[in-house]
Amino acid sequence: MSSPAPNSDRTLGFILNDISRLARKEFDRRVRSLGLTRAQWMFLYYLARQPGSSQSDLAETLQMERISVSRQAQRLERMGWIERAEHRDDARAYRLRLTPKAQRVASRLETIAAQLREEYMHGIPPRRREALIDDLLRVKCALLRMDAQAKLRPDEN
Repeated sequence: MSSPAPNSDRTLGFILNDISRLARKEFDRRVRSLGLTRAQWMFLYYLARQPGSSQSDLAETLQMERISVSRQAQRLERMGWIERAEHRDDARAYRLRLTPKAQRVASRLETIAAQLREEYMHGIPPRRREALIDDLLRVKCALLRMDAQAKLRPDEN
């Protein structure tokens, strides 16, 4: 006798994907008045969290091609949102920093994100929130371990 197919509405992957999609959609709605595209606000948000990142660092973090990040950096620099400085150890690379204008917007993005998190976590007691985050971090760590192990054995697919 075969086991019944899992209800996809109750599997972790589907739930996490739906939560992520819905949260991004709501966040996009809330930041629309800032006049930034999703790609731009994500770039600024991650650069605020990792000042001095190289374009390669951001490409990896944002899961984008390096050329796409390079083009985005050029646009944001022309708009006065970021500054690019030569990398002292690699003449081919740049270190990126937010301008004061962008720092204010990044701060606003963080405030909006915090408000959104508070709203979607409303009704979950603080102790359960912490337990949920701890459990999700365990899942993340397990996946990172799997990724690291796969990189050590690239011939296995």
